Amino acid sequence: MTAATALAQQPPVLLSQPPAPASLPPSPRRLPDFVALARQNSPLLRDVANQVSQNRLDSLRRKAQNGIQVNGNGAAVFYPSLTNRRGEAVVGYDQAITNGGNYVAVAQATKPVFNRAQLTNDYRILASQGQVLRNTGRLNALDLRRAVTDQFLTAYAAQSQLAFSQELLTQLRQQDRQLRKLVEAGIFRQTQYLSFYLSVRTQEVAVEQSRLAYRRELGTLRGLVGVADTALVSLEKPPAPAHRSLAGQLAPAQRQYTLDSLRLLLDRRAVDVLYRPRVGLVADAGLQATAYTPTLLAHSLGVSGGLTLTVPIFDGHQRQLQYQRLALSEQTRRGYRRFLTGQRRQQYQQLESEVRAADALLARIREQLRVAGALVGASRQQLTTGETLILDYLNVLTSYRTLQFSLTQAEADRLRSLYALDYLAEQ
Repeated sequence: MTAATALAQQPPVLLSQPPAPASLPPSPRRLPDFVALARQNSPLLRDVANQVSQNRLDSLRRKAQNGIQVNGNGAAVFYPSLTNRRGEAVVGYDQAITNGGNYVAVAQATKPVFNRAQLTNDYRILASQGQVLRNTGRLNALDLRRAVTDQFLTAYAAQSQLAFSQELLTQLRQQDRQLRKLVEAGIFRQTQYLSFYLSVRTQEVAVEQSRLAYRRELGTLRGLVGVADTALVSLEKPPAPAHRSLAGQLAPAQRQYTLDSLRLLLDRRAVDVLYRPRVGLVADAGLQATAYTPTLLAHSLGVSGGLTLTVPIFDGHQRQLQYQRLALSEQTRRGYRRFLTGQRRQQYQQLESEVRAADALLARIREQLRVAGALVGASRQQLTTGETLILDYLNVLTSYRTLQFSLTQAEADRLRSLYALDYLAEQ
């Protein structure tokens, strides 16, 4: 992409803080609501939006600087002089130079002329800065969305673990009532029942630990988006994002390097413009006199006007040094871009392989979980008739619980990989 093309393409303005949708609840439960609130409350996005507004003001300020500038200058300077009896000066400046004093009240107007090249380049630099700021805002918004999404998935996994722990505790309590009757009927000994009773109490502790873990992760999520709420609510299951291809050269991360190239080109043009002759118009009107007597002051009113010319001649080869500095910056930019492009492609391929591996793992876990669930049901039936030992039943239940936990983690990891792919596809 050429610099001219990059300058002509104006990316959509995504920095202005979007107003909060009226449907956003005070205690959100959906991932899109959390992302919307994070964008609304983010001081970083608001800061970048303000910088974009400042960039527009800088353009207006540069336009004003190219107009007529009027300044008022005033001075009242007296040069005392002492003479001897012969009239010779003893102390004081030479009267031929000072005329005894200087009294000035002048309004001066100046305006640069024949500076279209410099003015055009300055406007392009300001426009480039605006594009960089808008692109930075898009990157910041993407990073914020990724951070909120990761924390949402962590909190949702903690919620899923809590739900499973509560469900398992409910089953154990139901089984506990049945085992008490079997112990009273003499089918199981009291010591066997105590092992099961201990498992129920252990599961109650596990439920409380899961609840604390979910409360902690939910609080972290709310703190990230700026929601002041402590209620323990249920999060809705996040939908899997669409699988999109890797973003191209117009993606914000890639566009940043294109804009950097454009800025280096404009900086080089600014160096060229700096070494062109500069012409300005100057005019003044007012009072200039060498004495403060009314007669002389009344006859010292006047006007003047003319041109100023500045021609660079020699500055110690600073121009070539600046060119070399810009060339080194361009080499650095190209190196970063090559590395980023290869890194993003590698990350995308790795995430795709992780998603495929997660799909295969989930299929295996679900099949094993189906078998384990059937075994738990059969063992529960045999337990009520005394055909299986309580410890054997607990071992089967523990295996089932381990598989369920593995399923929760695998589903969360798969969603995290999918959302990471979605982030790369837009970044």
